[in-house]
Amino acid sequence: MEINHVLSVEVLRDGGSLVVSFQSDDSCEYWLMFPIESFDLKSPVFKEPVLVNRTTSIEVGLSYNSAQAWLNRLATFIVEPEQKKVLSKMQGIVNENT
Repeated sequence: MEINHVLSVEVLRDGGSLVVSFQSDDSCEYWLMFPIESFDLKSPVFKEPVLVNRTTSIEVGLSYNSAQAWLNRLATFIVEPEQKKVLSKMQGIVNENT
């Protein structure tokens, strides 16, 4: 699957889940998501990463190594400083768990 473009990089209002939303060459919208488990301002805890096909509602769990591969591919599309901060936080979570 090829990434066409990144739609958004954000912290969700669900308490702090981290998401990179992108469109692929299959015309589907996907989320690479690090769901929040427990929100703590000093050290939030995240569940394992997932890849969600927002078009079909199919969700697939990812290993941290697979999430890193996705983040590496997505990083080339991200240029805004605020988006880079969220991406950096996601990469930090991967580094803590590998």
